[in-house]
Amino acid sequence: MAGENVIDLVPAPGGQLRPTCGGGPANTAVSLAKRGIPTALVGSVGGDHFGRRVWRRHISAGVRRDWLQRTDLPSTLGLAVVNGDGTARYDYWTTGTADFAWEGRALPKPDPAAVDLVHFGSLAAYLEPSARAIEHWVTRARGSVPVTFDPNLRLGVMGEAAKVRERTERLVGLSTLVRVSERDLAQIYPGTPVDRVAREWLGAGPELVVVTLGDAGSVAFHRNHTTEATAPPVDLVDAIGAGDAYTSGLLGWLTSAGWMRLDRLASWGNSTVVAAALRYASQIAAHACTVPGAP
Repeated sequence: MAGENVIDLVPAPGGQLRPTCGGGPANTAVSLAKRGIPTALVGSVGGDHFGRRVWRRHISAGVRRDWLQRTDLPSTLGLAVVNGDGTARYDYWTTGTADFAWEGRALPKPDPAAVDLVHFGSLAAYLEPSARAIEHWVTRARGSVPVTFDPNLRLGVMGEAAKVRERTERLVGLSTLVRVSERDLAQIYPGTPVDRVAREWLGAGPELVVVTLGDAGSVAFHRNHTTEATAPPVDLVDAIGAGDAYTSGLLGWLTSAGWMRLDRLASWGNSTVVAAALRYASQIAAHACTVPGAP
């Protein structure tokens, strides 16, 4: 996993703000590690109180920290405003923070004998200098192991929609599997049907494009099939981190089942295999909706 650790400031009763550990790739790594799937996070951690809290989070979850660099820089902050449907929009403070200080870093070489996949996405894949470092890394990795991508778009900090769309399409072309939300697609392809975007992305390189649709479930697009899954009913607290949890379920299931290998990608053309992965991912995401903040 490669990406950022964000401190989400989530509204709490009485008008207070409750800081919780977040960040798309970090959430995905924690969710995988908690389920006993060996996971390492490539990134940086701040040297402030929040950074120490982030470090303890990864220790507690069992995330490997071999490539998680500790710095003296402050942590990235994100103010979450929760909407009526449980989703959140964010304002971020990213300038000079630890999560994007990747200059001169040596990133691990993905060895298919020891690494199942390389996953990346979110702010660190779009903001420099981390974006450049991550792109170079996944470009090298894609010949050895599957590369998975979760855009997790935040236009307020990533930039104007046209440039983010161009960047996203470039990164999609480097990926073996993409998980993206319907809301993300609407930001950079307003008015364009989900299936049209997914089919265009498939033509750019990925073997599988999975689109999550909130409480309407999810749908996977492959050249051989389109497979849908419903979302389990939940007593919603908020949906913060639900997409990251879904991604962890999807990647975890395919890895544990033995299908997350370049020489076994043909299995993704089997709709029964993909349907099972979607169902499991939906269950993991549903659980994330029952706890406040990222799980």
